[in-house]
Amino acid sequence: MKYLFFAIFFSVLIYGQNVEKKEINVQLKNELAQIDHDDQIYRELMQPDISPKRKQQIINEKQLTKEQATVSLWKLMEKQDAENLAKIEKIIAKYGYPGKSLVGEPENKTTWIVIQHSAKINQYLPIIKEAAEKKEIPFRLYAMMLDRQLMQYEKEQIYGTQGTSFNTVKNGVTETISLIWPIKNFNNVNKLRKEAGFSETIENYAKNLFGNDFVLKNYTLEEVLQLQNKK
Repeated sequence: MKYLFFAIFFSVLIYGQNVEKKEINVQLKNELAQIDHDDQIYRELMQPDISPKRKQQIINEKQLTKEQATVSLWKLMEKQDAENLAKIEKIIAKYGYPGKSLVGEPENKTTWIVIQHSAKINQYLPIIKEAAEKKEIPFRLYAMMLDRQLMQYEKEQIYGTQGTSFNTVKNGVTETISLIWPIKNFNNVNKLRKEAGFSETIENYAKNLFGNDFVLKNYTLEEVLQLQNKK
């Protein structure tokens, strides 16, 4: 009876492990990898520090004309983004959010990347939040998307992940202003950032975003809207 008990126990344990372990969808993983590649390639070409060799590799891969590689690049990227979003929406309709348990890493982030670059953050934010709470994606990705949505709606952000630059005219002189978008609870933001999984403080993040000489200022929402001539 003793040996029979252990045999039954281990059988149940192994069965439970097999049920919990989900098989990676390799075909979907590969599809997402290609979408991620397509999402990034034009953005990489826009980087000012891209090497001439890498620039030519991208031009050759995409078979771009000189005009397409320069003045038409934004249009190409927008077209690619629209195609990627259509693919992602079909994937979500079929599988829900394709997270770590379904496609592994780093492809679990691809859907987030495409939506983050789209105008449909508001529509898909609840799905992103659910995926983050289930640990299918890092929670910090949801935090970034939430902040972006709040900034788009001209509301204070939570985690301090969104910065902006814009031109303003004062006494006939055009000045470029760079700033971290207003934060709801500025004094507590580093604690919230740490809890969300960010390794940098808001001060270090701001310097990485705008340069070592950048001085972080806690603007109010009203101040920023006034600077942007929106209020």
